[in-house]
Amino acid sequence: MVVMLSPHPKGEGGSSKYPRIPGALKIGRIPAALILLPCVLLFLHTSLADVARSQNGKILNSPPQRASASSIKQYTCLPKDVRADETVSHGFKGRPAVTVQNKLTEMKARCRKGRLVDSRGREIRFFHLSCWGNPPDNYQEIRRRETAELAKLKQRYTVIEFGCNPMIQ
Repeated sequence: MVVMLSPHPKGEGGSSKYPRIPGALKIGRIPAALILLPCVLLFLHTSLADVARSQNGKILNSPPQRASASSIKQYTCLPKDVRADETVSHGFKGRPAVTVQNKLTEMKARCRKGRLVDSRGREIRFFHLSCWGNPPDNYQEIRRRETAELAKLKQRYTVIEFGCNPMIQ
């Protein structure tokens, strides 16, 4: 870009005291819409991000589904660390989450001699998978141990596996 300075204080044929730059745009020539458009887009992006953040908070912080009192009494032999209203598998694509009670009802489970058994009389055990958002360094070893333990349990018992929340993984 070439700056042409005029020896005259007012410039060549103009009344400005600043040098004239050929080919330069004057600020007055830029339409106001071009300045306003990025501001509107930035505002929309920010507001949409806020809405998405609040929706994720509602999903992640939603209370677990509660089972009725009569159904909880039905499974009095549940292990102490397992609740009837606890989620076994998380619903996606509009499907509801499957709870322990749903799974036990599906399996026609009942308490017999203080143990939880399925319709064939086989004892039911529960297995919690390790869930993490950012896996630890030794996650492959942890998965191998869990897979071996799960296979051993499945040989002798009916196993209900607790899945991981897809919003975390």
